[in-house]
Amino acid sequence: MLVANDVRLDSRVQKAAYSAAEAGYDVLLLGYEPSRKGRPSQPAFIGAAQVVRTGLHNKWQIAQWPLKDGGAPSLRLMPFRALSFASSLDYKLRRRIVQRIKEPGTGNGSVKHRAKELLWKAYFRDGDWRRTARHLLWLEASWAALIEEFEPDIIHAHDMHTPGIAVRVADRLGKQGKRPKVLYDAHEFVAGVSMPEQRRLAYVGLEGEYVRAADAVITVSPLLAEWLRDRYHLAELPGVVANAPMLHVPGDEHEDVSDADAPSLRRACGLADDVPLLVYSGAVSPMRGIATMVEGLPELPDVHMAVVRGADTEFTRALEKQAEQLGVRDRLHLVGYVAPHLVPQYLASADIGVIPILHTPNHEVALITKYYEYMHARLPIVVSDVQAMADFTRELGNGEVFTAGDAREYAQAVAKVLADRPAYAARYTDDLLAANSWEGQAEELSAVYARLSGRTPEPRTGVRAFGETDEPSA
Repeated sequence: MLVANDVRLDSRVQKAAYSAAEAGYDVLLLGYEPSRKGRPSQPAFIGAAQVVRTGLHNKWQIAQWPLKDGGAPSLRLMPFRALSFASSLDYKLRRRIVQRIKEPGTGNGSVKHRAKELLWKAYFRDGDWRRTARHLLWLEASWAALIEEFEPDIIHAHDMHTPGIAVRVADRLGKQGKRPKVLYDAHEFVAGVSMPEQRRLAYVGLEGEYVRAADAVITVSPLLAEWLRDRYHLAELPGVVANAPMLHVPGDEHEDVSDADAPSLRRACGLADDVPLLVYSGAVSPMRGIATMVEGLPELPDVHMAVVRGADTEFTRALEKQAEQLGVRDRLHLVGYVAPHLVPQYLASADIGVIPILHTPNHEVALITKYYEYMHARLPIVVSDVQAMADFTRELGNGEVFTAGDAREYAQAVAKVLADRPAYAARYTDDLLAANSWEGQAEELSAVYARLSGRTPEPRTGVRAFGETDEPSA
């Protein structure tokens, strides 16, 4: 498995690696850690899956992978084949050019910055990822020897950054004997992702170049599957593996955790049980629509809202200022993250989960992780009228839909749910949650692996705790 992040906050990747290993596959998950230079990290483990992180300038490779024989990891470090002198000079020249120009839309509007943006347009071509996302070639150089040593049957390429790496490495291995199958896991609708225009075009170009070279494609929602098929003229509809939470987190059932020690959003906010509490959990940015929630608070007397986020940013400070201006600062709570597998338990003490995102192409097709986290916390959901999630909410009857960005309509939807909260929460039957759990999705993923590899391994025996450790779980 390949993912261009450090794995630690990527719940989909963590669950996929854990479940594949539990299903009987030997799993090597390669991640990217920007601060890491030189040699890769010592292996960590998610259950029985190995996790190794590299930087962009890796000069070492792991030469032994004894997990196939059931042994403990034994590392032998070897020099990585160096890039050519000419290639290194070319990279340095490109890097100096990029450092002196600006991607369109990232300048401050000054004459100097506008000139630098024009130079960017003169140097780069739309969708030319080999120039605008050149770091992916260096990431490939860091990963290639590790992949080759592992001799995979399947390369699972997570998200928009890795399908090119997976296909190129697989093709090289094919010339040496056996080509691994490539599974492209499209986490998002790349053409609709909110990012600077040239960067977005680069990833669209990358996906368009390699998506049809993958042996199978999966994605996160039925609507996104249809869009991918139609946009790239795929021969078959991509499979859907939703990023749903685990119904039962392996290992947690053996821990004796008192109610006082269990993670609680309400306790983090310092609120009594009878205080109405709304929650937004996840990434924060203007397009997430959180400002609509703050704007609606004056219409909702005595109601509090929590934003579960990472580090404070200019945007979170703007939310606080907005709340102060509206006289509701005491009812806005900014609280921290918990481990991904603990999120539903953490959120369960709230009254309503809110998804106020604004209209973008990517938001229209997404069934985002927090939707399923709210479900498993048994929270009624108030969601903006983005297509996939609005349709799902109307179908399930587990919440209300409002026009994105309309604070008055949002407040009316919240008030309607609060007035009859038990009826909305009652929609979450055990069967519904089981069908929308990771356990059900993992079965779909295992079926894709079996089809690609042509065989189904024996599942591992015993129970391994979910979560990253320094040693393989027994």
